[in-house]
Amino acid sequence: MKNIRIAALININLNEMTKIWNRCWQGYYYDMSYTPEHMRGWLDLSQVSLQHSMAIFVEGQIAGFALLSLDGTDGWIAGACIDPDYRRKGLFTALMRVELEVARRIGLKRIYLEVLEQNHARKVYQSVGFKKLRLLNIYRVQNMIDYNRIFVPLPFEVTPLEKYFDKRQAIFKPAWQRREGYLRRHVSISAVMNSTGSAGAMFAGDKATLLIDAWSTTAAGAEDVISTIIRRKGTSWSLTNQPEDQITDYLKTWGINPSAKQYEMCIELT
Repeated sequence: MKNIRIAALININLNEMTKIWNRCWQGYYYDMSYTPEHMRGWLDLSQVSLQHSMAIFVEGQIAGFALLSLDGTDGWIAGACIDPDYRRKGLFTALMRVELEVARRIGLKRIYLEVLEQNHARKVYQSVGFKKLRLLNIYRVQNMIDYNRIFVPLPFEVTPLEKYFDKRQAIFKPAWQRREGYLRRHVSISAVMNSTGSAGAMFAGDKATLLIDAWSTTAAGAEDVISTIIRRKGTSWSLTNQPEDQITDYLKTWGINPSAKQYEMCIELT
């Protein structure tokens, strides 16, 4: 292909970024379309650095992009995609190689990302040096059956955020979107833990009902967490980036399986 260049997205405006995002994610495994308001929220929540996020241009038009978020010396790919009309032409590999060079130049030590296990982009990530760390589960639970038979303990206690994160940090290794800094950028967050401190959950939003975090070190704690989620959310709820743990084990006993799985991947930059 001719007239290809790769450059930073620093001068792009919100409406154009939204159009490019929606165009490039067409045909994905699930709906990824955003409004400009959603796009602004995603960029802010993820702390995307547009000056370090790269786009690949073909004949002057953006054919793909890689959004890079920063957290100290760590980076995270907050979205990377190629326009369907330009796929399978080697553009994604070229784009990612340049993005990694940018990351090295600004002093990042490692970059993380998540990719659906069935997504062919995983092969590109592996080819440029990313390695699989673990599987993460995505839950979209609708009408959890027989929930009334779940043992309902005393309600979780509302917990100060510092106590919540201190306790969680000692026993739970979160993926990027469950890191403390990321969670704290949500609107109106509140945290709860059980009386033993073996399990907790975090909610966000105007009514504090959006589930954004859940963890447990014991089977009993997992039961406490799910009961608390149901009291807050009802029988339908979502949970993303949940590693294999006591919560996933407990959900399996109720026949609740992930709606999708994705690999957490990382590259060490030298």
